Amino acid sequence: MKTAIALALAGAFLTMDVGAADQGWNGKKLYRYTNEHGVQVLDDVVPPRYVAGGYEVLTATGRVLEVVEPELTGKELAEKQRREARMAADLQLLKRYNSVADIESARNRKLAIVQQDMAILRSNLASLNRQIESEESSAARTQRNGGTVSPELLQRIENLRKEVEVVSERLALRKKEAVTINSEFDHAANRYQEIAGK
Repeated sequence: MKTAIALALAGAFLTMDVGAADQGWNGKKLYRYTNEHGVQVLDDVVPPRYVAGGYEVLTATGRVLEVVEPELTGKELAEKQRREARMAADLQLLKRYNSVADIESARNRKLAIVQQDMAILRSNLASLNRQIESEESSAARTQRNGGTVSPELLQRIENLRKEVEVVSERLALRKKEAVTINSEFDHAANRYQEIAGK
């Protein structure tokens, strides 16, 4: 019992002494780093060649004020950046959605917009193809009757064909967008389950 009290008091005095020493600290800093031989060195400066290896900043009493981590190599830095990016993405995912059902609802909303656009584009294509068919029939009739097809009619047909190309390209892009949306939301749902366990 007495031994325990004595140890406790000794610890208290030791704490007081360190605290008192730190209170009297004049602001002088010491630096602890490891040299090329693997030996820890205590000095008032860190030679430039050792800065990349990391070091500690201490008070004169030995209290650590700051730890400067070693600089990372190319691979280590890339891995750290990858981990940080993944953590940031995970945090955003958890902020944005409360469940996998939320993710599926968001997917359906985005897909509905794309599918609506695709339906409009398909309707436009059908209308353009009907117009081309009508103009081409008119041109064929003129030729069968021995007439010459007017340059204006030929130009209209050409313009309609160009418009079909433009609308077809837009439709192809929207189809790709739908595939991308599904892929992104599949990844989001799978990752959400991994990190949230829901």
